[in-house]
Order: sequence, then structure tokens, then C-alpha cells
Amino acid sequence: MFHFDDDFSYRMPAHFGGVRGGDLHDLQYDDVTSIAISYLTDEDQLAQYVPDAFEILEPSVNIEYQKCCGVQWMGGGQYTLVAVMTPVRHLSSGTVGAFALVVWENDAAPILGGREDTGIPKIFADIPDYHLLGGRATAHVSYEGRAFLELDLQLDKELTVEEIATRNAAGRVDQMGWRHIPNVGRPGAALSHATLYPVDVTHLSGSIGVGTVTWTKMEYLQNPLQAHIIAALADLPVVEYREGVFAKMVTHLRGDLARELV
Repeated sequence: MFHFDDDFSYRMPAHFGGVRGGDLHDLQYDDVTSIAISYLTDEDQLAQYVPDAFEILEPSVNIEYQKCCGVQWMGGGQYTLVAVMTPVRHLSSGTVGAFALVVWENDAAPILGGREDTGIPKIFADIPDYHLLGGRATAHVSYEGRAFLELDLQLDKELTVEEIATRNAAGRVDQMGWRHIPNVGRPGAALSHATLYPVDVTHLSGSIGVGTVTWTKMEYLQNPLQAHIIAALADLPVVEYREGVFAKMVTHLRGDLARELV
């Protein structure tokens, strides 16, 4: 009969075996295209969706599209994501970074790993390739043919070598999430805690500009498991748009540094 070993890491279905030690390795992404747009919003409304283990540092909604190619742990494959984050401080540890409100991805493999291993709130959506033409970059997210999020970025100025170097000096993004595993057949949680999952970012090139974000609410029958999430984010008012960025980069998910936050 199969026997679990505490020195091994397993993923479901775990009874087919695991690997000795940690299982988060070879997490470099060789070719990433990013469209990032952020805006200030109402802090009280935003706070409804941030666990009270955190403090909001600025009431901003940061939305980033990433076309990820050359994903080493996928055998050089690719997938696309759109992350919605806000800057926070974890109160007990003092860790400062970006709390993931939700991350849409178009492939099951990164969804399952990110949710179970590191508590990043990943869910599925259709995310086609971005369009770039005449200094304008666009992308959208949809579910069963209905677009619910559109990004539109007008590029005004290419980043200089010095500006790229400044961004790379910052380097690491301390991404945080909340890993919640519900009990089976009854209320409550088998596991519920804050997590840290750093990402090292190296910018290769980029341009800045002014962007806009358009949310379209969905009815329950159109997207039963996500309609309330989309509605909550759509109801956050846009007070002021911040600088938008289109960038080419290499990223490295630091699974070796991921941990629970206590």
C-alpha cells in the first residue's frame, strides 16, 4: 500500500508519488510581456476584500496582464494571466508587498499549483493574446465568450536604459496571498493563513503611457462562480489613473523563498 513520507512533496493525486524535499523549482519565465495599469480607488470599499491581517498602504488597484512564454517548469510552454493586486503590509511580520485580490489564468496547471502550494487566489478565464499597434496595447479577459475586463494602454514614451536599470534595482516583488482550504462536508477551514511568494523581475525594455480599465459585470447564470468577484471589483470607483507600463521582462518565481506569514 502507498505510504506518505514527510520528507517528500506531493501534488494531487498524491498517491502516484512525490519528490524529496521542496517541489518549487525551475520557476524561471524566459519571455514575459506585461501590460500594467493602476488606479486609485476608495479605501473603505477596497478594505472589504483585504484580510484584516494586512494594512493597505495605498488604496490602489494594480492590474497586470502577462503573456508568459518559455516557462521552464512547463517544459518551455506558455500561459497568460491577469492579476489584480493592491499594496499592503502584513501586520505581524511587517512584510511589505502586493496582496493578490484575484489572478485569472488560462491554464489549469499554474492555477492548481499556485492555489495549493502558495495561496495565490487563481481562477480560470479565457485570456487571448494582447494586441499592439501604433503605440497602443490592448488586452481583455472573458468567460465563455463574454468579456468582463478590458485593458487599453496608449504608449507615450519609451523607457531609457537608465530608467530600466532603476526598475531592475527594485527587482523583487513580494507577492502575498491567503491560502484557504475549506473543511470537507462542514463549515470552517482546514487551513487558512497568509502567504508570501516573492517574484524576481528583470525588465528588458518598456514604455510608459496612460491606460484605462473597463469592467463589465456578469449575471449569475453567465458566470456562476465568479460573477460576485467581478461585480465587487467593478464597483470600486476609479478616482485617478496612475502611469501605465508596457514591458518585456524575464521573471523568476522564488518558490525557494515562499512561506507562510505568521
